[in-house]
Formats: sequence, structure tokens, C-alpha cells
Amino acid sequence: MKITAVLPRQDQASALVDTLKKMGFDRKDMIIAVKDMDFMVDNTIDLKSEREGFGERKPYTDFYLDDAESGILVTLEAPKKELSKIRETMEQCGATNVIQD
Repeated sequence: MKITAVLPRQDQASALVDTLKKMGFDRKDMIIAVKDMDFMVDNTIDLKSEREGFGERKPYTDFYLDDAESGILVTLEAPKKELSKIRETMEQCGATNVIQD
């Protein structure tokens, strides 16, 4: 399942990524994107993403139009049994919203 944290600041996103890595999640399995409503969705950029294919950014930003007006989105694919622990970590790192699907 996918879980996404919406964070207002870059230092919070960096702390979350570091914490998730310490929890055993691989950085290449995370998608990090900046979403700002002052720009059109097509102009949203991937930030420090190690994944291939810039075309991946649009589905993530389109999906969160209603849930996240602006911020840094950190998305992670994780097993269902880990989601509550990940959600708690995201909130502790300063997530203003946690979106799970």
C-alpha cells in the first residue's frame, strides 16, 4: 500500500527520509515531489528522487490535488502491517497530512 506524508518544510522531509531509511526502507523506493498550487501540476518537480522516469511525477501529484494544496510529498510503498508505524513516524516528523491508499 502507498502512504504519503505532506510536509511543509524541506528539513522535515529530510528527517523523515532519514528515519524511514533507519527503519529499513530503501531510499530508491521513496518518491519525493514538491507540490505548490502556485504552479501548474505539470510543472511540479521531483526532488532528490532516485527513481527512473520523470513521467511518474504526474500521477502522484494529480492524485493529491484535493488532499495536499502545497508542500513536500514523501510517498512510500509499504506492507500493510507497517502502515501504522510509518504513519506515526510521519506525524512525528511534522507531516500536516498523511494520505493512505
